[in-house]
Amino acid sequence: MTQIAIGSGAKMMNLDCHTKQGKSFIEKQKETGALIEAHFGVSVEHVKYDAEKFDAYIYKNNKLVSVCEIKTRPFFNRKRKTPCTLSLLKKEGYLITAEKLDILQEQSIKLGVRTFVFVNLPLDNKILCFKITDRSGSFVIDFKRERTRTKYSCNDYKGDTIRENAFIPIEGNKHFKSYNY
Repeated sequence: MTQIAIGSGAKMMNLDCHTKQGKSFIEKQKETGALIEAHFGVSVEHVKYDAEKFDAYIYKNNKLVSVCEIKTRPFFNRKRKTPCTLSLLKKEGYLITAEKLDILQEQSIKLGVRTFVFVNLPLDNKILCFKITDRSGSFVIDFKRERTRTKYSCNDYKGDTIRENAFIPIEGNKHFKSYNY
């Protein structure tokens, strides 16, 4: 747990990334970052602040070129243990919290860089790459937003929540690519 000083006392802050499951998710994120580095010849710098709203900066030749969100998805549905495969995602699309895309857009506008979502599908040995914005912060993909029930966090014991999610299509998406590893 992280202690944050507030006034004369201290408050305990329980971030999901500090739990056993959260640490496992962060480790998978870093492993995926290494795969991205190897495939694209870039440097992935994971954010250092635990509560940051995006996952990493990407540098090419020491120049910031992108901000990204990095996910690893062994399961399409964790509760049912449905394997997450590219074949299934082609039918269903990729679900991500809509706020994540909005944050990437904000970073794109602020920093003048493109943004991406990278998804590691370990069962397929693939990295999915979704370009989200151009350098001016304009979304380059069509996606639908819908309030749906999803897991609150990586910590399943916290249950479900209803939030605005984004559904990014794969079929017909010219800003999507997949790579084997």
